[in-house]
Amino acid sequence: MSKVIELPPWWGYSSEHGWVVIDRTIAPNRSDRSQHLLFFRCRDSVAYFESRSKWAAPRYIYASTYIGSLPEAESGAAAAEFSQLQARWPEFMAEIGRQYEAEQENRRLAELARVQLEAAQKKKPAKPKAKSRKAAADAGQGSPAPDA
Repeated sequence: MSKVIELPPWWGYSSEHGWVVIDRTIAPNRSDRSQHLLFFRCRDSVAYFESRSKWAAPRYIYASTYIGSLPEAESGAAAAEFSQLQARWPEFMAEIGRQYEAEQENRRLAELARVQLEAAQKKKPAKPKAKSRKAAADAGQGSPAPDA
């Protein structure tokens, strides 16, 4: 029987996004084959995709490395803030899952709409070109000529 190893979330800091976390149970974050990672920005509880190639310093810094790099006067406050965020992990994890599922559903619906539109366009017969009045009259299909 194979053993399933649960990876803990990855916590880090971004100068652009502030504190972020990666939930490694979400499909795009589980595989090295995924080109994008789903990050969760803690300051406003927003999940966003970022290219896996950008998940490196200096853009993203591992939480303990970030705290250790700060001046002593700032590191205590950063460590306390980080600790508070970690305590909210169950809440964050649920929100990440909700936002990811909503994104997947939106993609599914968009693809369904695209396929339905494509199918409808294939079924729709081409409209015959309307004959001009003169061409219809010349073919004897126009209004009868007035009596002379």
